[in-house]
Amino acid sequence: MPSSKSPTVLIISYYWPPSSGSGVQRWMYFAKYLSEHGVTPIVLTVDPSRASYRKIDEEFSNFVKDVKSYRTKTLEPLKLYSMLTTGSTSKGIPQGSVGAEKKGLFSKLSRYVRGNIFIPDARIGWKRYAVKAAKKILVNHDIDLIITTGPPHSTHLIGRVLKRKYGIKWLADFRDPWAEIYYNKDLLQTQKSKEKDKKLELSVLNEADHILTIGPSMADLLMAKIPSLKSKVSYIYNGYDANKMSAIQSQKNDSYMTISYIGLMTDAMPHATISESLKLFIQQHKGAKIKVRLAGDICESFIDAIQSILPSDQIDQLGYIPHVEALGVMKNSDILFTCLPTQEHSKIMISGKMLEYIASGNAVLCIGDPESDAAKIIENNKAGVVLKPNKVSETLRFLDEKYNLWTSGKLEQNDNLQIKSLTRFNTAGELSQLINKIISTEK
Repeated sequence: MPSSKSPTVLIISYYWPPSSGSGVQRWMYFAKYLSEHGVTPIVLTVDPSRASYRKIDEEFSNFVKDVKSYRTKTLEPLKLYSMLTTGSTSKGIPQGSVGAEKKGLFSKLSRYVRGNIFIPDARIGWKRYAVKAAKKILVNHDIDLIITTGPPHSTHLIGRVLKRKYGIKWLADFRDPWAEIYYNKDLLQTQKSKEKDKKLELSVLNEADHILTIGPSMADLLMAKIPSLKSKVSYIYNGYDANKMSAIQSQKNDSYMTISYIGLMTDAMPHATISESLKLFIQQHKGAKIKVRLAGDICESFIDAIQSILPSDQIDQLGYIPHVEALGVMKNSDILFTCLPTQEHSKIMISGKMLEYIASGNAVLCIGDPESDAAKIIENNKAGVVLKPNKVSETLRFLDEKYNLWTSGKLEQNDNLQIKSLTRFNTAGELSQLINKIISTEK
């Protein structure tokens, strides 16, 4: 019979504070709020001094300071790759595939090695350290459920070892696809390596007691791989931090209509639709009082395009900023734009940032698949528009409409949002219910 005690879960996550970015936030918030829903979290992660973290945000560390965590060594090549390519142990750590944006023999060799030696990913060197530490945690704590989250999907192989050895229940969380993840196409993998990668993914999908992911289309993708077991696949949205959002005072600049982008922008995204539309907008509205604000890792091609359109005093390049400041930029903008990668399975992309965009109440302009999960959330909340790439005239029409409303003082925020139910606290409540259901189900 299941125990009546409050469940304790071991969350195994490579990304954990002080790492920043979207990869860390999903389980950082889950862990923070699970205890308020009757579940005790314990976290196993990597020592940040040894991890391949691209960005750091100490605010996140303070947020989860009360969550019990264990940190281990790791052995991986990305810091060395970063040093060789940039002279820094962090600046060159890739957001996806190594060397995909560069040409030359070293780039090709790096991609070949990454795709065929480090399977499923370049952080596989953490596995042996994490397994050893997890075994000690299982001895010293009464753990009811193991949770692994990926990427890096090698984290799931840690859960698979523990499941096989101890028979403990295991939930595998997929924040992104595995075989279909967008950067795999750059890895120069052999057919044998591709088959090995798919075999590893399928073993995780089959052996985990439950598969969790971030949205309905991603759930459909995973269900299709295990049709006889699809009932064990479910999704919980990332949610947004309602407390942080409500604490930020709105201080919009009345001198300019502010158009902002926050996060990662790569050349795999259809950002030319935005820059081309802005160019036409400026041609039609000479001396338009607009400001473009960019926060995060923005590709040089987009920055160059914007600099060719607007004078420097109408462009704010903020670079990387802490999460609370990023939310401030969102809340104090008039239009928030984003671009979804143009790739197969792009409809599954739905980030925590998108939910934050919508929760800000400001108009959202999304260039991407109108049938995507992100599009459906924007539509359900009447938060803005989702336009296909290269729909420049429709994008221009959106900008014209919002600018005319702004100049007349009639550009209002959207306060009647369904998304208000998707706070980080509420999504943690959904997770706690799922955890109890998994634990109470007989093996």
